[in-house]
Amino acid sequence: MSSHYLPAGILLSTILILLLSIALKRSHIHAFLITGVGLIGACLAQVSLIEAPATSELLFIFTPVNALISTGLLVILVFLWSQIYHWLDKSDNTNEEYYLLLLTASLGAVSMIASQHFASFFLALELMSLSFVGLIAYSNNNPNSQEAGIKYLVLSAGASALILMGIALIYLQTGSLTFDAVSTNKLQHLASSPLSLTTSGMIFILTGLCFKLSLVPCHLWVADIFEGAPLPTTALLAIVSKLAAFIVLWRMFSYGEWQTDSTILDVIALVAVASMLIGNLLALQQDRLLRILAFSSISHFGYLLIFLLLLEGNANLLNDISFNIEAMIFYLLAYMLTLTGTFSVLMQLENNTSIKQLSGLFWRQPLQATCLSVLMLSLAGIPLTIGFMGKFYLVAAAISGQLWWPMIFLVIASVIGLYFYLRIIMVMLGKAESSEVPCKLDMREKVTSWIIIITVIGVGTFPSVFADILRAVTH
Repeated sequence: MSSHYLPAGILLSTILILLLSIALKRSHIHAFLITGVGLIGACLAQVSLIEAPATSELLFIFTPVNALISTGLLVILVFLWSQIYHWLDKSDNTNEEYYLLLLTASLGAVSMIASQHFASFFLALELMSLSFVGLIAYSNNNPNSQEAGIKYLVLSAGASALILMGIALIYLQTGSLTFDAVSTNKLQHLASSPLSLTTSGMIFILTGLCFKLSLVPCHLWVADIFEGAPLPTTALLAIVSKLAAFIVLWRMFSYGEWQTDSTILDVIALVAVASMLIGNLLALQQDRLLRILAFSSISHFGYLLIFLLLLEGNANLLNDISFNIEAMIFYLLAYMLTLTGTFSVLMQLENNTSIKQLSGLFWRQPLQATCLSVLMLSLAGIPLTIGFMGKFYLVAAAISGQLWWPMIFLVIASVIGLYFYLRIIMVMLGKAESSEVPCKLDMREKVTSWIIIITVIGVGTFPSVFADILRAVTH
């Protein structure tokens, strides 16, 4: 067996060990430690594979780019794992199964990132999605959690049915389930057909993935589920699920040459512009931080869709197609790291997720308020943050590809987004409405906050180290 399967093998072994541990003796601390050892082991194994030569098999493809993205995902999972114990320990639920579902969702996401075959992609997607159903509905004493779990189950099943229908249409037309089966060199005889079965299949798959990424018009579920699910689950859903789904979509475009289909490009362009504008306009109307993050995530993935429009590469001022991949990975990981930090701070604040409850936070909890402010500035794309460098890469790639008209909407949407991000900071600087004196931060929370601040500002101020790694991987 190839060494590229080692991280997934470690995760699978950890799942089996955890199942055996739960069967023998229930212990929250044991489940926490077993999960941590497995995630850290998988992360270290994935790091060692970044410089490994690329290899391709029937179901999976292993490249340095895949290894880097999987490493970023596992690092985020390790960081979230370190925050989950104290949050779950305060709940009245049994906690061991939560770690089991976390590991199965992680295994599904890692498998999706490496997929190049519709069979492996769909099985990994269902493993991840069904795990999230349990994670979302995990809280027994919160009826909103149960409602959110049912909503996600029904809507996820609908999205999976659309994806399966699309796969069936592509198989009917091509006789193959590999991503590159729809490439133009294999379907030249279909050029005379304006809307072939393959194009119809791609639209079905794209619609299903739009649900997973909560892109317009498949976005209405995201705010209710973000707010109804337990906070650690919301973090995992916003980061793990969406990162894996976007990488699969990018691979379908890059390996399957979806960008050569003008109908698909038109659909992507329309979805990107609508997501950028509608996501930020909906976020403007919200008074709860989780709903703001839910709707702003729509706009951020709308920005990321611009990179799919750049894959055609007919006009590139830099004469360097790999720069677009470098820019995409930088923006994606920058957004995911910022979102991870935001949810970590929210877990420290526990139930203080409305904007009014954050009033005066600078005077009550200056370190947490500073950390959250830095994260909001990063999401807004303010200079000296990692989010600004991600936006810089995005704009540079769009200008290089001469995508002028999406740039106009990108600028408009970014200006709209400034309002609600800066509004959160201004509320924290205001006068406190509550006389409650919160408890002091413990050492773990202080260290976490400083790690977040240093990472966001450090990479934003000195991005060359991260950029050099990306350049080495993508060239």
